[in-house]
Amino acid sequence: MIFLETDSDPAEWLLMPLRWDSIDERQEWAQMNADMLWRLREKRPKRREIRSLAKRLDMLAEGIPGRIPAHQVFLYAPDPRRIPLAFYALTVPAEGDRATQLREAVQADLDSPVRPTEVGTFTTDRLGEGFRSLRYWNSRGGASMVSLNFAWRSKEFGIDLSVRTVADDPDWLAAHLDEADNFARSLWLTAVAEGSPVA
Repeated sequence: MIFLETDSDPAEWLLMPLRWDSIDERQEWAQMNADMLWRLREKRPKRREIRSLAKRLDMLAEGIPGRIPAHQVFLYAPDPRRIPLAFYALTVPAEGDRATQLREAVQADLDSPVRPTEVGTFTTDRLGEGFRSLRYWNSRGGASMVSLNFAWRSKEFGIDLSVRTVADDPDWLAAHLDEADNFARSLWLTAVAEGSPVA
């Protein structure tokens, strides 16, 4: 089993479990993280603020698994007043031409009607050379959308790795692009024994 790790600030980048033994366990995780995120930023956060964030985290933890393809999910939560932004990590067996497969993983050639997709190489010390893209479109309701996509091929593990997020506030994501890029640079792959307690 291949596991993605990061040494990014755990107070801003939360690893969200994708399996739960019970609803109580999921809600306890949401409550604990909401409390931590607020207390790191304010000495005396209001209980209703903690409850509100806990509800958002619980809704994400309930709604994402099984709905969006991912082996791991990290939540970017720099501001407890906002809904955390989910980053989805997916691994697939490495097959075919590397550049072709990685360009497909970052949606380099999909339609981008709002403005051309921005695609370039993205190299990290731990994962090597990959690709990164920003793709823009409008939702059916007319909202501006943007996806930030990364992909690498690991010869060591024989897999292609993609990490992706989708935001409905392109300006906010643009303002946090350096943080997202730094998160991507912090990632590495490791082998984990089957049955180990990971997300």
